[in-house]
Amino acid sequence: MPSHSPEAALLARPAPLACLNCRRMHLKCDGKTPGCARCVSRGLSCSYTPSRRGLRRGTKQRTHGAEPISSQTSPYSFSEPSQRSPTNDSGFDRPTQAARSFDHPLLSTRQRSGQFSSWVDDEQLVNLYFLNFHASHPILLPRGLYWERAYSRSLKAVVEFIGSHFSPSSSSDILRKAVEREIEDGDQDTTEMVQARLLYAISLCARNEIQEGQQMLAQAIEIAIDLGMHRRDFAVLHAHNDPTEEESMRRTWYELYVTDGCIAAFQRKFGFKTNTVSADVLLPCDDSMYDNGMCTLTPASRDDFESSVFADDEIVFSSFCYRVEAVRLLGRVLTITGSHGVHRDKVQAVDNALAAFLHHLPASKSESEIVNTYGELDELMFQAHTIIQYATILLHFPRGDLASPGPFTTDVPGNNGVKFVCPCTRQHVHSIKAIDASKALSMLAAFRTPVQRHSPFVVYPLALAAIVQLSTSMIHSKGSNFCLEQHHDRITLILGVLKSLGRIWPIAEVVVRALKKVARSVFHPSRTENLDPIQQEDVVANGMDTSSNAMTSNLWLENLDVQDLHGLMGLDTDVFCL
Repeated sequence: MPSHSPEAALLARPAPLACLNCRRMHLKCDGKTPGCARCVSRGLSCSYTPSRRGLRRGTKQRTHGAEPISSQTSPYSFSEPSQRSPTNDSGFDRPTQAARSFDHPLLSTRQRSGQFSSWVDDEQLVNLYFLNFHASHPILLPRGLYWERAYSRSLKAVVEFIGSHFSPSSSSDILRKAVEREIEDGDQDTTEMVQARLLYAISLCARNEIQEGQQMLAQAIEIAIDLGMHRRDFAVLHAHNDPTEEESMRRTWYELYVTDGCIAAFQRKFGFKTNTVSADVLLPCDDSMYDNGMCTLTPASRDDFESSVFADDEIVFSSFCYRVEAVRLLGRVLTITGSHGVHRDKVQAVDNALAAFLHHLPASKSESEIVNTYGELDELMFQAHTIIQYATILLHFPRGDLASPGPFTTDVPGNNGVKFVCPCTRQHVHSIKAIDASKALSMLAAFRTPVQRHSPFVVYPLALAAIVQLSTSMIHSKGSNFCLEQHHDRITLILGVLKSLGRIWPIAEVVVRALKKVARSVFHPSRTENLDPIQQEDVVANGMDTSSNAMTSNLWLENLDVQDLHGLMGLDTDVFCL
């Protein structure tokens, strides 16, 4: 006989509630709390319409606790400051249990002072962030844990600001104001503020707001060092026995290191702050382990990585580790870039280290294997290979004998009065190595994966590869048509990738405009033949676009000539070796 117990009756009935997500999509919901199975499996926030049972018609239900996460088209909903007493619970959102388990307060300074403004999460922008940006800069908790973590408002604002760049219906400029406000009002001495400022710095540089991005990065690094994030025990002491949170903190430090090194190279600096800090943070694990919440309890150290080349058996480290190592080698290149009288042995030592990096990579991390059978690109290894080739060009191109691709110059070298002199017999070798590196970068650019998922930091290496190819094209302009066609195709490919990135990140658009002007002078010099000498001089001196007769306002493109293009790419023109 069927049981008449209350428990059996409850099991026999369908779920009395359906979450907002399932209702909106007209799907069956199991009604489980705190999240239904469908939302949990998809990493979505799950919320229910509060029950109105017991309320008389026409009365509003009083809500207690945190507001349910909503998926609105507008990520921010600001209201007038609350007139209620700061001690009145109904005037504030109570933090969730997940939020209370960490030392990162959810309430900003404005909220704690009684000036309350409500927050509405934009799930679409968060999804766009994880779909397009997270894989290239994976420091936050994986997507499935993002909502559970209950990050601070300042960090949420940055996430949604970055996500807005991938949405044609969102205004990044409007969201930026909210980011500035939340970062200013948020608690500064927290790991979340380090993450917020770091991610914001990357996006500002990608928007061609270089000075602001550098300042934001410097502040993130300062806070991180003050907190002690560069020490090995920091993650263990502050993650409350959560291995995934520990991994996120380790990744944050190394992302600071990578970002600091890349921006230093782009800005022609000889060093960078985090490279001078005595850090012993354990290395990040593989992304697949991180995303699945299976972070190892015994992560590798820098010593483990450096000694692995002498081990009998091959040891495979995470892609993040190889990316960190690539930036370390980039730092070695920077120390001798632009320096006078660098001994050839120092140059050779750095060149040996760059070559050794590629030889010691496991087969699974090689350039040909960074796209899996499903067509998915390992974005971190893509960056590692890109950085190594970029460093190779920075090391060799100034020391070679390639021509400088100056506007309106069709003959090989020296017409612009600039010569990259290396007073030795190895100039040709330096040029060959720079050309090979530019070819490798063009092959990386040829991967048919979603371009918008690349880090904006790939813009500079790709642009420098185009400069080398343009220089080589000048040499081959009177030679084999097939050879010239190859250079033309590589440059066209790079310009196409940068053009696609330019739809998202303005810095790519700026670089494309600069490169096109030089490319036109190399491949289509006849377009300027009808200009009189004064007009030609004006175009070269002012960086003027002959098609629109408009002069760009970007400081990096003023007085556009070879010198500035090399400055844009991080090259100096006065280096030589002994």
